[in-house]
Amino acid sequence: MNSENTAQNEKSQLAPGEERRRSQRVTLRVGVKLHISIEGKPPAVAAFTSNVNDHGALIHCSENFVPNARFVLEHAHTHQRIGCRVTRTPQALGEGFQVPVEFDHSVPGFWQISFPPTDWKPFEE
Repeated sequence: MNSENTAQNEKSQLAPGEERRRSQRVTLRVGVKLHISIEGKPPAVAAFTSNVNDHGALIHCSENFVPNARFVLEHAHTHQRIGCRVTRTPQALGEGFQVPVEFDHSVPGFWQISFPPTDWKPFEE
């Protein structure tokens, strides 16, 4: 097997979207506040994350958004703010929506955690 076939085989074993991920994703619940300037939406909504990375997060909130909707996300503990946009259609959950967001620019350290190395993979038994 040559190196091209090896690369193709490794790529086919990745989860959907994983080959496009720009930074390590970590499961982390952090309180956030969404500052919204969209007609018909409240000016601020409390939410929390389920997954985070240096480029954005997957958040759970009571509001639904259309793809490319923009708002400012505020970290509940540090009060640091960052502009972001909804990357795709949110998924409806029993108690709200799961909203994928991307920051306007990468912000290493925004979540106040150290991410695993980029080549880290979970141990599988």
